[in-house]
Amino acid sequence: MKSPLFLVAASLAAATLAPTALADITNFRDWMDANGVATNSTSNTWYGTAGIGGSMLAPVTNSNGSYWAGSYASSTPVLALAANVGSWTGAAGPATFNGSWVHTGPNVAAVLVFQPSQTTYATGMNVRSELIANGLSGNGITITVSTVIGGVTTNRGTTTLAGTTADQLDFFAFGSGVTLGAGDKVMISFGDRGDYNFDHANFNAWLAVPAPGALALLTAAGLVSRRRRG
Repeated sequence: MKSPLFLVAASLAAATLAPTALADITNFRDWMDANGVATNSTSNTWYGTAGIGGSMLAPVTNSNGSYWAGSYASSTPVLALAANVGSWTGAAGPATFNGSWVHTGPNVAAVLVFQPSQTTYATGMNVRSELIANGLSGNGITITVSTVIGGVTTNRGTTTLAGTTADQLDFFAFGSGVTLGAGDKVMISFGDRGDYNFDHANFNAWLAVPAPGALALLTAAGLVSRRRRG
């Protein structure tokens, strides 16, 4: 007969592997699909700025769709333009996953900010990225993730996307995990590597959080363990 602790651990594994719910607000593309980008506001769960702590990118709608950008979209950061599979063909190829177009400005990062609408425990941020359209004509981009927790800013790492038609998945770990509360933020900065020309990329980002019920199961496992020792 299996021990209670084994059964709890098995249930925890099943919960962790369960697919995430649709319209998950901790997933940027899901949030975009559910909420649209007609507004860009610090009251949103996700919003975009020109540089860390910089001005808010303005909502724009034109023949390309709806997105956030600075005053001149060709030379300022651009975020939140839906990139669907097969769109944005060019030397770097079309998008291979549903994500968001991102373009940096000259020496100005395009910054995507996540702020929790409720207390959230997280172990890191996942960022999937790929060059699209004429992305191979430039020198690529940098991707840096940082957190602001309790007013303290911590750099969680930087990666580079350049010179490839392959997509990449990067995980930016938050140590052993953090609790994000009111006023806390996770910032994803897309930098120009010294030249913003042809910084055409597609990305998606999602917070790494325990599956629903996982924390409760962990707590239950701890209680079972203590009882067995008692």
